[in-house]
Amino acid sequence: MRKVQINQIGGPEQLELVDAPPPRCTEGELLVEVEAAGINYVDVYQRKGIYPLPLPYTPGLEGVGHIAALGSKVTGYEVGDRIAWVNGIGSYAEQLVLPAAQAIKIPETFTLNEGLLFQAITAQYLLAEYRTILSGDTALVHAAAGGVGQLLVQWLKHLGARVIGTVSTDEKAVTVKQLGADFVINYAATPFLQEVKRLTDNRGVDVAFDAVGQTTLQDTVEALASRGTAVSYGSASGIPPAIEAFKLIPQAKRLAGASIFAFIEDPNELQARSAAVVDAIQAGWLKIGEATEYSLEQASTAHRDIESRKTQGKLLLKP
Repeated sequence: MRKVQINQIGGPEQLELVDAPPPRCTEGELLVEVEAAGINYVDVYQRKGIYPLPLPYTPGLEGVGHIAALGSKVTGYEVGDRIAWVNGIGSYAEQLVLPAAQAIKIPETFTLNEGLLFQAITAQYLLAEYRTILSGDTALVHAAAGGVGQLLVQWLKHLGARVIGTVSTDEKAVTVKQLGADFVINYAATPFLQEVKRLTDNRGVDVAFDAVGQTTLQDTVEALASRGTAVSYGSASGIPPAIEAFKLIPQAKRLAGASIFAFIEDPNELQARSAAVVDAIQAGWLKIGEATEYSLEQASTAHRDIESRKTQGKLLLKP
């Protein structure tokens, strides 16, 4: 069985393909043949030691595959069932042992990129937990051409919001416009805060989603309307700056930090959020774009590409 292993924290070169004995599941676990492993920015944070894991380890929290074997106490699943998971460390591998409570049944008809649910569940909780999105609200989505960003744009439009997306290239701007965004700002060419204020007649936005972090969060908060909400859920450009709470008070602005793991700890909540995503995909209004595929041998290249912020949409490893 082949898997990617990290022996010490550092750069993408630390991702090493190794041979290992086939894993075996215990009584409450599933053995899964991995069809694809999702690549997410949290994998980069773990590799760098920002979110440290015991070494050595196999990265990858997300995947899609078929059940190859069942533990003796597992119920509700059968060998051959197609499942997804979003918190199963060790997914950069040909096989994975997964706690049954973390398995999510998905349709056989789903493509690999539709079956990788991490980013879609992220979009679901971001939109459900911090502000009730009303028709006519104005929303700001940073990194709108990224995996989560593309889903946020579509979901916000489905809810009736006016969407302003930010991107780093004109090529990405075309993608985001095609997804339905009302306005797209290339922040490499124009300061986004200036443009947001112009587009909103200096009012600001009702809600903002920021996965960029260090270079954007200060201005994201500044871009909020009175009683607006900003959600920080990533740090692609570096650790977000500290925001002084007293500056939020005069206009009752709100700032929240967000992590998917806080919203999927309970298996019932995980299943409910997953069902909302699966229903949206099957209904046809949430469209999952094509993924960029890499082999296990190309794991280092995949990490370099995601860190470069030149990619669009989903990245995956295909054993």
